[in-house]
Amino acid sequence: MTTPDSKETLNFVYNPSYPGRLEAVFHHAASEDMLLTQLLAVLGDLLQCDCCFFYLRHPQRHQSKITHYWSKSSQYPTLIDERWHLKDKRLANSDLFSAALSMEHSAFINNIDAESANLRATDPFIRNEQALVQGHIFNKDQLWGILRACVFQRPRSWMQFDRSMIIHSVQKLVPHVINYIEAEAP
Repeated sequence: MTTPDSKETLNFVYNPSYPGRLEAVFHHAASEDMLLTQLLAVLGDLLQCDCCFFYLRHPQRHQSKITHYWSKSSQYPTLIDERWHLKDKRLANSDLFSAALSMEHSAFINNIDAESANLRATDPFIRNEQALVQGHIFNKDQLWGILRACVFQRPRSWMQFDRSMIIHSVQKLVPHVINYIEAEAP
């Protein structure tokens, strides 16, 4: 039996505990781009976070980029990349990116300063975050992307429902992320 934490892509059936608003995004988005854009806004609202973004990568071409970004306020500067990066050196020393490449489970950090003294120094995408979630998007033992949700003003405990929502969203995103990357990456 495959568990939510396994590295395989899962086939899905209706999940009554998965929020209907998220399910609607998967069923009604007009394109992969719209799905990724809309999903961030719904997740941001449901998780009550300050920003969410997708860092997507083509594992064979070694190209990557922050493709989609949502924030609840314009006070948080966007992180969108204008172009695809070849072998993104910004993440060479990132502990979180190394965990993603090693196919470790998604990360749920309640208090960045209390849990990891090294994290701020090694991750280029951490600015003033106090808590974050990093969902790893895998297919066939390859990292295709990262979904990150951040809270800036205070630490935040990620409840079981938050964790379940991220794990299920990341699994449901696999084919959409791959389609988007294969269509958009040069």
